[in-house]
Amino acid sequence: MDRLPPYDLVDLRLLVALAEHRHFARAAAACALSQPALSSRIRRLETTLNTPLIFRGKRFEGFTPEGEKALEWARRILADCSGLVQDLNEKESGPGGILRLGVVPSATPYAGQLSGTLASRYPRLRIQVLSMSSKALEAGLADFSLDAAISYYDGSESRSSGLVPLFEETYCLVARPEVVGKPVGLMTWEDAATMPLCLLTNDMQNRRIIDQVFNTAGCSPEPRFEANSFNALFALVRKHAFATILPRVQIEAGLTDDLGVWELVAPVHKSYIGLAFPDRDPMLPVTRALMDYIRQNPVD
Repeated sequence: MDRLPPYDLVDLRLLVALAEHRHFARAAAACALSQPALSSRIRRLETTLNTPLIFRGKRFEGFTPEGEKALEWARRILADCSGLVQDLNEKESGPGGILRLGVVPSATPYAGQLSGTLASRYPRLRIQVLSMSSKALEAGLADFSLDAAISYYDGSESRSSGLVPLFEETYCLVARPEVVGKPVGLMTWEDAATMPLCLLTNDMQNRRIIDQVFNTAGCSPEPRFEANSFNALFALVRKHAFATILPRVQIEAGLTDDLGVWELVAPVHKSYIGLAFPDRDPMLPVTRALMDYIRQNPVD
């Protein structure tokens, strides 16, 4: 058997904290250490591994290439240790510990409903729902800072690929009826382009999808108002003469009686939402519980 390395999990946790905070003092505080103690342990780890791990100046300046490799291993080792503790402490009542669930903003209503159901089923489970961009979700799965992610996928992946399909996202125009001037029902994307629109900002995946569909329909409207919040869009269309385009799951969560909904057609566009997991074996008990529940209770 190989000799155990002359460093411990605290040293690895310090590396991860430094990556999270990008600041020596804040990383030290997060680990309940003084800054000199953190610096000393990092230097000792560098001596043990016989390579510099971080670039130093008057402040933290990033990780060396070797430091990036060490950070990747540190995250994986710490995640495995967390899984060990969860596995050994799993009871008949189900898993305990924290489930860190990342989710694209458009799917947060579904994530909230799902989390409430899981919390009722597994009383020792604590759940963190984190609204993030698609790219941030990919990074979180890769570095094990997330246990699962609800995100967009292209519709071609299957359940055998490490991704569980959840539901199809369709789109509707939402406004006060007097703003649209026609009964609720169907509306073409071309007609929607003529409305006084307020939309998400174009750094959000949902907005990029909407722009692509407008382009397919041969139009490119200029929204009069943009926000990176679904709540802001709802607030605007409730009180002012604007219309917005939202995924159906968001509409069901925030619709009030004073608003009308027009299903968008020509084309009818569907985006696919699925549940993805980190590439790890064995799977964390909290992640396995989530996956088992999803597969036993598919979305209608």
